[in-house]
Amino acid sequence: MAWLKDVYLDIVILLFIILYAILVNQVLEVVLWVYTALLILSKVLSLFIPSLQRKAGNTEAPILFYHIIYALSAGIFFYASNYYLGGAWLVVWALSVVNLSSMKKK
Repeated sequence: MAWLKDVYLDIVILLFIILYAILVNQVLEVVLWVYTALLILSKVLSLFIPSLQRKAGNTEAPILFYHIIYALSAGIFFYASNYYLGGAWLVVWALSVVNLSSMKKK
């Protein structure tokens, strides 16, 4: 369970996403867009910068946990009828799979 410290931010963001789905708050939506954009940027950069890829892969958290987080996040956004954010989280999920496969090749 030492890996929980590696994923606390992911859990907090998932709670914010659930809160957004319940309240549909504009401020919360902006915060989630900014976080999502930064996450996508970091995933894209890690494809091209090996040091970022090593740092991203340096976690003890099970890979399945991240798949569950990304699937839940996309699903909650689709449930809340925010298809753009849901699609953005599907992109995050796809980039994570690509990063994972490229890390396994090395």
